[in-house]
Amino acid sequence: MSKDKNLFNCHEDHEINYVAGLYPDHQKVREFLKEKCASKEIYHSTHDKVYELIHKELGYPIPH
Repeated sequence: MSKDKNLFNCHEDHEINYVAGLYPDHQKVREFLKEKCASKEIYHSTHDKVYELIHKELGYPIPH
């Protein structure tokens, strides 16, 4: 996906919902993303980096 290289925008709910929607337990992923945005851990991260963090910390496969 070409969007994967774009920066993830924590201030856009639709972007959080989009990424969360790629996973079976989208509510858990949504809460995870909100938490990581609040801590600034994924601030200025690409979508690829966000997917890698979800994989590393939650164990979900990286979406294709």
